[in-house]
Amino acid sequence: MKKSLISVICLTMFMSFFGFLSDVNAVNFEGQEEKYMKLCSSKSLSSSNYSTCKQFNNYLKKKNKDLQSSIDDSKSKISDTQSSLDSVVSKIADLNNQIEQKQNEINYLQESIKSLEASITKKEEEVKNRMYAMQSYNNSNSYIEFIFGASSFSDFFSRIDSINEITQFDEELIEKINDEKKQVENQKATLETVKANMVSQQNEQYALQSQYQDLLAKQKNELAAKQDEQSKVSNTQSSLDAFLASAIVMQPTPSGGSSSSSGNSTKFTQMNVPTTNKYGSTVVSAAYSKLGCPYVWGASGPNTFDCSGLVMWCYAQAGVSLDHYSGSQAGSGAVIPVSSAQPGDILWKSGHVGIYIGNGQYIHAPRTGDVVKIASNVGRFTCAVRPY
Repeated sequence: MKKSLISVICLTMFMSFFGFLSDVNAVNFEGQEEKYMKLCSSKSLSSSNYSTCKQFNNYLKKKNKDLQSSIDDSKSKISDTQSSLDSVVSKIADLNNQIEQKQNEINYLQESIKSLEASITKKEEEVKNRMYAMQSYNNSNSYIEFIFGASSFSDFFSRIDSINEITQFDEELIEKINDEKKQVENQKATLETVKANMVSQQNEQYALQSQYQDLLAKQKNELAAKQDEQSKVSNTQSSLDAFLASAIVMQPTPSGGSSSSSGNSTKFTQMNVPTTNKYGSTVVSAAYSKLGCPYVWGASGPNTFDCSGLVMWCYAQAGVSLDHYSGSQAGSGAVIPVSSAQPGDILWKSGHVGIYIGNGQYIHAPRTGDVVKIASNVGRFTCAVRPY
């Protein structure tokens, strides 16, 4: 991928020097991705379409970056929503425990109220029975006999007081039990109010939980859609990178008709290529002008080439005469390591040659059935040659 990217950058840099290339205005690719992917899938592109595809590739890269940023933001929002939802669930659980506790307390107080009511009823029944007994004593003279059967005045009044005290004690005891009952009932009412408030809070939390669950589901669906779109954009962009790295950019047909091996009648746009090879700029410009020309064994231009024929023709444009044989071309100048090659140098290995154009790339005529093209596997060559 790195080599392909370098290839595209290098090719674009060189293409910018050609005067016959027209400027391409910025294109709005939004919603037209399939259209431009189809356009840019061709192995043969005009210079104008190549520039458009470069813009499209940059658009995809930016879109991929924007989608990643949006995905990261969505993940952050999902994390926040999940945290809020967990907090609500925890609060609901806490309220459930509190409500259960309050209900247990209410149940206990309800039992206490029942017990106090039973005590009051029992005590009232006892007093009632005693009053009936006293009435019976009166009717049978037993009560009078009890009073007047006293042995002394002190005993007489004591007996009367004891009956009054018993009656008063019963009344006070009943009143006391009633007061306890009222207090317990008040406690129960307070607890029921507290419980009702808790139930209200619980209902609010349930509603909030439902909202967060809906929001979380929506955010997860949006994230999945963004991730799916990013995957498609990323795959498209990677494919486009590969296409652009290997695409043939069709240059205008050179003017001047047929040409001899010197090729002096062929015109091309001169490029200013940074290189220490004194012929480099002219040789590289000539090589670029022949991209897409068919390979024909033994041909040396101007429109068909084999590997050594292409090198011979390109150097002829700089006024340097080379043999039409890769073995002879290897001895035409200073031999240097491939790692030290400069644009315009000849890359050589037994049986094949190419022209180095910089950034780890070269132009060559590969084989029968192929065309003059840019390649990146410079490691296949044994050495570089810089003609004198």
